[in-house]
Amino acid sequence: MNWRLYAKDHIVHAMCILFLLFFLEGILYLYHVPYSLYVFVLVLFLFAVAVIAVYDYSRRKPFFCDLRETLNQLEEKYMAAEMVKRPNFLEGKIYYDSLREMTKSMNDEIIRHEETKEGWKRYLGAWVHEIKIPLSVIRLMAYQRQTDERKFKAQLKRIETDIEQVLYYIRSETPEKDYRIQKCPLKDLVDTAVKENRDSLILGNFTVKNETGSAWVYTDGKWLSFMLGQIINNAVNYAKESDRCLLFYTEISGDRLKLIIEDHGIGIAKGDLARIFEKSFTGENGHQARFSTGMGLYLCRKMCTELGHTIEAESEEGKGTRIKIGMKHK
Repeated sequence: MNWRLYAKDHIVHAMCILFLLFFLEGILYLYHVPYSLYVFVLVLFLFAVAVIAVYDYSRRKPFFCDLRETLNQLEEKYMAAEMVKRPNFLEGKIYYDSLREMTKSMNDEIIRHEETKEGWKRYLGAWVHEIKIPLSVIRLMAYQRQTDERKFKAQLKRIETDIEQVLYYIRSETPEKDYRIQKCPLKDLVDTAVKENRDSLILGNFTVKNETGSAWVYTDGKWLSFMLGQIINNAVNYAKESDRCLLFYTEISGDRLKLIIEDHGIGIAKGDLARIFEKSFTGENGHQARFSTGMGLYLCRKMCTELGHTIEAESEEGKGTRIKIGMKHK
């Protein structure tokens, strides 16, 4: 910042001051004041303007010079606001505060993107390990020349479910472009989800009961079917040796309906129950089983939020789990 740039920036102010000076001198001239007073007022006025300009320039120059020098020295230019001092003139304070706010917003956005990237890395790492399991089973079946069609289909379905989970994870980032809420028969949606997972359910010796009746709900059928598939997959993965039952039924209150999916599996540890809908949370069961990405229930909660649904879980360790999805049915 130099005098020439400062003067150029204040050219309008200078013109206004000169106009005011000529106006004042004209009034003095019309009243025939003594020439010495005329000159004194002129000199005093110009001196006051010069003092004000020098004072204003001396306040501004250190801040902008410091800012420019800091920018020239820093490789991370966005850190400049952290390195310079807050100025003592109004425009500088506004500029400085705005710069700090923008820097903070940018840093927050960078952190958010870094967390998203790290989340993707963790998820894909877990996903790769999970999808290798059914691939290894298929390879072993081929090596042993096994011809059990149902087991083969169950492993293919597991691969399909894992791939589908990634696709829905991507879609959930921009859900407004992908879902459509309409009136759907709940029993048909449940039957479809069960049918899509029938091979793993049969291999797991599951008894399935669909007691949803003739209820209709407002939802996106594709998204709800995906959520039911994730819940069914969890029930299969965390089943007990005996009493393998999966029950679908409803609770209705006013214009809201809760679809309840109940299993008699190993249940969820009390300390984990509050966190099962968190992103990438696997909990005690997931660590023991080593096939969980911790994304299934997270996606269910995220989708329910977008669809205006609710989701909650009740569980007792060793006795089973109930997942409740609340939605509008009238």
